[in-house]
Amino acid sequence: MQISDNSSTTLKKNVIGEFRLIWQAMGTLSIAADAAYLLTGVALFALGATPLSILLGIIFYLFIMNTGYQFSKYISSAGSYFTFTYKSLGKTAGVFQAWNMFFYSILGYASFGFLGLASFISLINPSLSGAWVWISISVVAALIAFLFTYFGIKVATDYQILGGLIEISVLIAGSIAIIVSAGHANTLAVFTTKYLPGGLSQLFYSMIYSVVLFFGTTLSITSLAEETKNSHVAVRKALISTVIVAGITLILVSYAFTIGYGPANMANFASAPDPGIMLFKKASYILYILLIIVTINSFMGYNVSVSNANSRIYYSFAKSGLLFLPKSMSKVHSKYGSPSVSAMFVFGLSLVLAIIFGALFGPVIGGLVMLFANGYSAYTEHIVASIGLPFYAKKMKDFHLFQHLIFPAIAIGVLIAVMFFTMYPAPPSYPFNIAAYVGIAWIPISAVMTFVEMKIHPDKIAMYMQDVSPHATEA
Repeated sequence: MQISDNSSTTLKKNVIGEFRLIWQAMGTLSIAADAAYLLTGVALFALGATPLSILLGIIFYLFIMNTGYQFSKYISSAGSYFTFTYKSLGKTAGVFQAWNMFFYSILGYASFGFLGLASFISLINPSLSGAWVWISISVVAALIAFLFTYFGIKVATDYQILGGLIEISVLIAGSIAIIVSAGHANTLAVFTTKYLPGGLSQLFYSMIYSVVLFFGTTLSITSLAEETKNSHVAVRKALISTVIVAGITLILVSYAFTIGYGPANMANFASAPDPGIMLFKKASYILYILLIIVTINSFMGYNVSVSNANSRIYYSFAKSGLLFLPKSMSKVHSKYGSPSVSAMFVFGLSLVLAIIFGALFGPVIGGLVMLFANGYSAYTEHIVASIGLPFYAKKMKDFHLFQHLIFPAIAIGVLIAVMFFTMYPAPPSYPFNIAAYVGIAWIPISAVMTFVEMKIHPDKIAMYMQDVSPHATEA
């Protein structure tokens, strides 16, 4: 069943193109923030093989991204992975996917975007670590992101393009400076396991973080597909372009940091406060100041991009009658064309969760706990959609063995392995063990909520009409 659109609940068409999509995704990837926050997680396990872990993370993410890439050939929907699942596996699976996405989309946003930014600022200046400081930072960050989303996607992506280009330029310039100053210490051995005592098993564990660096790329682009010119082509081009730009930048940065700190000393890098920034300071004080500025802006770029994506996802949920959300959340602003009511919901709920976790564990640990817990739902989202891909390709009479079966199977295997190794041979220590238990528990909770929703109001759940590729028709 499908429901028709009306002007008050319809996103504007043909507003943005491929270039804006790329920088919307680059905002989600937030390269400078990753270098300050998540790259130390990679280095904690990969040590002197950190650049190798990043390279393999890119390769494995391409298999994961393939699912969204292939679906985008046929479907342009603000619902992204929810819509992919609904159309490929049916209403019940679609509802399950929506409940699953509800958990991770808000947790991931609040953790990295709000508490991550507050944590970074407190590490730069420990005097800015009191409760009212990090709460104020979270409130301001959430409010700014909401306003960019509220005033429309062109305003938001104008900001992303300007900030993103400056951020990448600073990272590349600083990385080159570190590499040049290293002189004869430069070596390609960091792309092998030479500096990794634990060998391949330790490298695989590090990829829990190196793959996560790229998560959000597909969702941030596909959720804007309804507003994109020639979306069935532009979305797929933007996905590939984003991974190329982000991948090259992250490999360069990780190589510079590893060489600059010393491949044999990367255990110290992982435990040091802001080690990458200190390397920039050693190379150039101007680059050091610029990196601090672009890193703060990088966190904000993440907030704006995720606010854009999440507001459209919840708009899609409300319009499809899901999660018991009111229909008013599917309203679109008459002037700015933004899902403004949904954006307010995302703003309020994510901010409340950030404050709760920050109060319980502190902003640093609280953000990491939320990020750890949300990973299981993020992986499940990709697994479910990947299961549906071959069925939908057959339905569209466009099935190809590698793109629609083998690649999704590899992605599913990688994601299951990543989840397995977070709990084997033992769960992580407190409080991350709680995060793991909560994250895993949300999967059956999503199933229970799906059962409840399908029992209470199955007739109210209906996929609204969306743009379907002119190059393929359903069988």
